[in-house]
Amino acid sequence: MSAPTRLMVLMSADERAALDAKARALGVSAGEMVRRAVQAYDAGAEAEAAELRTLIDALNEVHPETLRIADESHKTVTRLLGNSVQPHGPRQGARRAANR
Repeated sequence: MSAPTRLMVLMSADERAALDAKARALGVSAGEMVRRAVQAYDAGAEAEAAELRTLIDALNEVHPETLRIADESHKTVTRLLGNSVQPHGPRQGARRAANR
C-alpha cells in the first residue's frame, strides 16, 4: 500500500450529516466510509442498472395487457371445452383417491 494522501472534499451540511450517519451505523470513520464507497463504485454497474430500469418500465407497461389477454384466453378455452377444465387443480374424487 502506498503512503496515504489527503483529499479535501466540499459537501453540504446535509451531505456531511448523511455521511456521518452512515459511517456511525457501520461503526467506521467518515474517511473509511468514503474509502469503501470508492472501492465499491463501478461505473458499469450504473449503466446496467439504467438498462434494467428501462426493461422494468417496458414490462410494467405491457403487463396489464398481458394479464387481460391471458384472462380472455382462459375464458375462451373454458367456454370451448364446455367448462370441463377445473380451475383449481384435480377434481375432488382424484384428491380423495390420492389421500387414501
